[in-house]
Amino acid sequence: MKISFFIARRYLFAKKSRNIINVISLISLGVVAFVAAAMVIVMSAFSGLELLIEDLFDSFDAPITLVAKEGNTLPDSTIDYAAIQAIPGIETVGKVIEQDAWLQFNNANTVATVKAIEPQFLKTLSIDSLIYSGEFILQKDSFNFAVLGLGVRGELQIPSELLEPIYITVRTPVAGRRLSTQRENAFNETQVRVKGIFSSNAELDRKFFFLPFRLAQELYELDSACTAIEIQLAPNADVDEVKAALKTVAPNTVIETREEKNALVYKTNASEKWATFLILVFILILASFNILASLTLLIIEKKKDIYIMYAMGATRPMIKRIFIMEGVFINFLGAALGTVLGIGLCLLQQHFGLVRMQGAVVDFYPVHVEPSFVTIIFFTVLGIGSIFCLIFVPQLLKRFQYRRESTD
Repeated sequence: MKISFFIARRYLFAKKSRNIINVISLISLGVVAFVAAAMVIVMSAFSGLELLIEDLFDSFDAPITLVAKEGNTLPDSTIDYAAIQAIPGIETVGKVIEQDAWLQFNNANTVATVKAIEPQFLKTLSIDSLIYSGEFILQKDSFNFAVLGLGVRGELQIPSELLEPIYITVRTPVAGRRLSTQRENAFNETQVRVKGIFSSNAELDRKFFFLPFRLAQELYELDSACTAIEIQLAPNADVDEVKAALKTVAPNTVIETREEKNALVYKTNASEKWATFLILVFILILASFNILASLTLLIIEKKKDIYIMYAMGATRPMIKRIFIMEGVFINFLGAALGTVLGIGLCLLQQHFGLVRMQGAVVDFYPVHVEPSFVTIIFFTVLGIGSIFCLIFVPQLLKRFQYRRESTD
């Protein structure tokens, strides 16, 4: 094994043989490095997007939400708030109202969803970080304000800068009243001033706007009920444990985590991530043929050396190991170089923002290097290349084995 290792290393790093074979080997090494770097960068970019999505939903949705199993509301009489608050790991419990409303500004109108949260719970969410223009104020003194999603603002044709006071009309349906028979009395109505515009993602921006909780209670006539209960957890709390405990104290509710509530977004990102990884693996397999090509040329160039080693008593397994190790060396160096290059570019993006994002909630494209993914990528690159060498190198050496048999 030591002799095979020594000879394979000499073939790759010999200073006297800087010919076309070495150039092809370096090109093969470079291709492997490029693919490895691309895999690290792409997977880190998807991980960065996952963190960005988590941050955006963390600002908008609580870790756990309770909704009614039947109907659209949760009456206070059916919820034991004291028992919920007593569960270890729960920090804050807040009522939420989410219902559709009809909004109007001048001649433009749209339907959006009110999101009204109790003030003490609203303080635990970092919604201020989502503000696109204006400020996040829902109530001041005796005045009520609204904060619109960027998409809702577009539907209402409201200027984004809010340089002057803008008032919108909010109409909410009254339960039990039909529009066809009670057109004038089918809605509760109020006017509120738009105080800010928020931007989270395209779906949420087009769907939601914020109102004060008390105003929403009046509009929807929900004095002793809400449509959902949101729960904020302590920093080190386990979501699954808290969810299991909630099932015993709130059996008549559907308990959803943030990931379950936004399952489509998370699943889509995960599917794209692994689909892209498989595409890059396929490209890596194609790149491995470059290594086989360089090994083929190396074997042809070193055929005299092979005959001499046979004459000196070298065995077939030893000759195989030399060229298999040669291919493994190329793969190892390519994987190592590509991994280091990929990590380096990701760190530069994190600290200096090489790639910008125009019109997004962040200025620079988010990346996050996960050591576990880097390890998986490194061993995937090394493993695929090594398997190719183990399978095909013996086939390339067969004719030399037969030649030796004929001379014995």
